[in-house]
Amino acid sequence: MRNLTLAPLFAFALALGTPAYGMDSMSSMMPSCPPSDPVVGVNMMTKTYMTHDQMKAKSSGMTMAQKEAMMKKNHVKLMCKSKADAMGAKMMKSSMMKSSM
Repeated sequence: MRNLTLAPLFAFALALGTPAYGMDSMSSMMPSCPPSDPVVGVNMMTKTYMTHDQMKAKSSGMTMAQKEAMMKKNHVKLMCKSKADAMGAKMMKSSMMKSSM
């Protein structure tokens, strides 16, 4: 049940790093990853992550302040997928993402 409520929190994390959401305030949070190693949003408590597109979809309509607050509250950290995989993080199941809408 806990993962179900955290799914939307991943969504805004990566969306924060897109230019449409104000890259200025987020540039220090965005990791520099090679093109073949995408940025993901990792919940550091549950060790699950969402892709950029998943996070962008979940965060549509949120303000920058709302996104930042949810990232902080839910321990979401942006990192390269290879680093997330190396620490044992797993992609969040799509059933969890759908049920949290």
